[in-house]
Amino acid sequence: MHKIFFSQRILDSLIEEGKIKLDRNILTLLLSDNPSFELEPGYRFVKTSDGGPDPHGLVGQIKYEKDIKALSAEIYMDSIIYRDIAYEVESGFIGEKKELIDRLSDTELLARFLLDTLL
Repeated sequence: MHKIFFSQRILDSLIEEGKIKLDRNILTLLLSDNPSFELEPGYRFVKTSDGGPDPHGLVGQIKYEKDIKALSAEIYMDSIIYRDIAYEVESGFIGEKKELIDRLSDTELLARFLLDTLL
């Protein structure tokens, strides 16, 4: 699946410009092919708070909020503390590209069913 991070700032801007449609946790880009993404709360790790090394390799990554909590990391506003390292993060939502069933042709639905049940 394709994942993309949408910061709250970007979402607000796209809504104001009329470039997306939100329906509960489904975001649809209003483009020719209307790709849709299922959204879940997440964070993008920007840098370590002190600008020092990143021993956990988190800088530049996006993580779901539920996964961060499962690591027993502390989330506070625009910071996350994991083990002994504080990180500056950007909050937002992680979107996984969603293939909506109603967009698939009968042939594609049959092929998917056969592959799922036979393999």
